[in-house]
Parts: sequence; C-alpha cells; structure tokens
Amino acid sequence: MKKILVLICALSAVGMSSAASVEQYVNAVDKIRTTYAQDIRSFLRSLNPQTSQFTPEQQAKYCQINQRYIQDVSDAIEQNRSSLPAQYASMTRQDLIKQVAESKEMQMLAKYHVQCDFK
Repeated sequence: MKKILVLICALSAVGMSSAASVEQYVNAVDKIRTTYAQDIRSFLRSLNPQTSQFTPEQQAKYCQINQRYIQDVSDAIEQNRSSLPAQYASMTRQDLIKQVAESKEMQMLAKYHVQCDFK
C-alpha cells in the first residue's frame, strides 16, 4: 500500500512538473508574440505610406524583428520540448521559418520585395 501511495505521489509530481513546464512555454510564447506585435506595429508605423520598396536599413530591421521572433520561439520550444504535446515538441527551427515566411505580414509586404534570409 505504501508503495502505491509513493507511486501515485511521484506520478502526480511528474504531471504537475509537466503542466508547469507547458504553462511556462505558453507564457513565454505569449510574451514573445506580444513583443513581436509591438515591434512590427512600431516598424510599420515608421514607414512612409508612399514607400514602394524598403531601403536596405528598413529591410534589415524588418528581418531582424522576424529573426528574433524565430530565435525566441525556438528557444522556448527547446527549453520545454520534453513537456510539450507532440505537435509542438516536434516543431523544428525550419518549421518556424516556414511559418514566418508564409505569414500574413510577409504576404502583405511582398509588394516591397522584402527578402529575409532566416537561419
């Protein structure tokens, strides 16, 4: 009986630890997305509405914002991979790069001929 109680307590502790790690991941990604949204809004507001193409500096800034997002989300996944559901635990950096490259923001900015070399 004592062994069963110890096993139940151990399994509960593992479950709580896993849940805490998932919560930590969700909080980290939420913070990353909030920062990303603020940075992108600020960047877009800084553009001249008459702009037809980004300057090299504007393209570098835009790509930097997205590269930081990829890095931060990738780090959050790595730090919590063992506790995440399979669909998130299996995500690779390349998956994140693909998501960013296919995002609405990238689609909207295609007319500016933005080319980012995400790594």
